Amino acid sequence: MPIDFIEIDRWKELVVDWTKEYNVFAPFLAKEHLFYEKVSDINIEDAVFGSVRPVQPLKFFFYPFQERVVPEIDNLKKTIVIGAANCDLAGLKILDNVFLKGDYRDPNYIKRRENTLIVSIDCASPLSICFCEKVGLSPFPSSGYELNLTRIDNGVIIETGSKAGEELIGSIGDRDVLDTEIGKRERVRKNSSSLIKQHNAEFQFTGEISKSFKDIFSSGEWENVWKNCVQCGSCTNICPSCVCFFLEDISKNENFSKSKIWDSCLLPGYARMASGVSPRPLLSERYKNRLACKYMYMVEHFGMTGCTGCGRCIAGCPGKIDKRKVLSCVVSGHFEDVKYDTVKYL
Repeated sequence: MPIDFIEIDRWKELVVDWTKEYNVFAPFLAKEHLFYEKVSDINIEDAVFGSVRPVQPLKFFFYPFQERVVPEIDNLKKTIVIGAANCDLAGLKILDNVFLKGDYRDPNYIKRRENTLIVSIDCASPLSICFCEKVGLSPFPSSGYELNLTRIDNGVIIETGSKAGEELIGSIGDRDVLDTEIGKRERVRKNSSSLIKQHNAEFQFTGEISKSFKDIFSSGEWENVWKNCVQCGSCTNICPSCVCFFLEDISKNENFSKSKIWDSCLLPGYARMASGVSPRPLLSERYKNRLACKYMYMVEHFGMTGCTGCGRCIAGCPGKIDKRKVLSCVVSGHFEDVKYDTVKYL
């Protein structure tokens, strides 16, 4: 794939130029965290490129919390999303399998995918809760993007991943300095991998966790794991690969609409039948099912682990449940070792 170097000021000019044709979103710092915001020529200097994944997962742009599905949506403006890390690109593959490649394809999702271009990043500053390498991913992507950028001291290194990416970057790249700058990209990547390993040295699980999960799935020891869970649904809402939803029909006079709304497998009403009976009435059962979905069901159906190691579920849990501890206990079979502490997430 073509690789270019662009000085930071020229890169910002290019991004602002995109806003003439696209809605462009990039990460901005707010209260020590990165959040996606719409880019303009006024705020471009405050945009943060190539640091770490934002708080919102990439799925927010393709799979809204609530949307009308009948009639279908229309009049979508083309969008560019800058700042997705490899963990979010992996989550998007799960969404593609569910909404794009199944027997029942989601027309709204298809339209958003067709109208959205992704500029991904190499993570230069992984958080203490990031554990992508523990589930077999790296802190830098190799596919799934139009452009991928690595922030270095005097600019950005851009790798093109698609024909649309070539059109986005045009002829602005400066290949003459590439040989002197490419080593900096490799140092950024090696440093990120090293930090993730340091942050996760105490946790004893690997990308092969699905095999261990099958062995322990029927254990009664799950009763020791869920007790800090308050079934708020934060972990499922913020997860880049959670896809559960329910449908709501609304009719008024001759008008009819059907809406799709996020659901959470941790909520008491999840999968409850018309008779009022629930297939998983106990929270311990629902908590186990959530992990089974990531490490068993998605592996069986899609050939990939549903967890991408982004750490958002750890950061968003009011019960301070560190999933890495739970997974370590799945491997060891000693659930009594699960103890939850206040975790510093930055």
